Amino acid sequence: MDNEIFYVYQYINDDGTPFYIGKGSKDRINESHAPWIELPKKENRQFIKTGMTEKDAFDLEIQLIKQYGRKIDGGILENIKMTRWVAQSGWKHTEETKRIISEKNKGKIRTEEQRNNYKKPKTAEHAEKIRQANLGRKDDGRGAKAAEKNKLLKWFNNGKISKMFEPGKELTGFVLGRKIGVSHGRMA
Repeated sequence: MDNEIFYVYQYINDDGTPFYIGKGSKDRINESHAPWIELPKKENRQFIKTGMTEKDAFDLEIQLIKQYGRKIDGGILENIKMTRWVAQSGWKHTEETKRIISEKNKGKIRTEEQRNNYKKPKTAEHAEKIRQANLGRKDDGRGAKAAEKNKLLKWFNNGKISKMFEPGKELTGFVLGRKIGVSHGRMA
């Protein structure tokens, strides 16, 4: 079948223990994972299972990562991400992992360019990738939670921009009402 072109692979140490689990198709097993993972010598790259659908490959990859554990969670794998996203829906970091992430982010200073990049609109390609990733996702209640929170928000403007705030929590200089023809965003 054409859709059964995916596989799950592992990179192993010389003693045979895995240090990285991945999902791929075509030649992914032999492609660089720099700067995170050093590509091991050819004999230390192994297929675990081939001829899979993408969903089955994702499921097996996650199962094996959880089985061996990531180093960041106290396991043996160098994996940073769970599949292609940082965390699969429903994944919970341990308290130790949260502490490590927090400590690694302390003192980081974002440049003006980095801050502006967060504000840029997504390209059509980026939006499509997000859409594809969300297709078939089970409803976990996030939408209902967001809708409930948004019921509390009202539009405010300062004559230049319009934003949504909870009444009483708006920034100084903002008045109730949306100003048409100005930029806008949401704030809690």
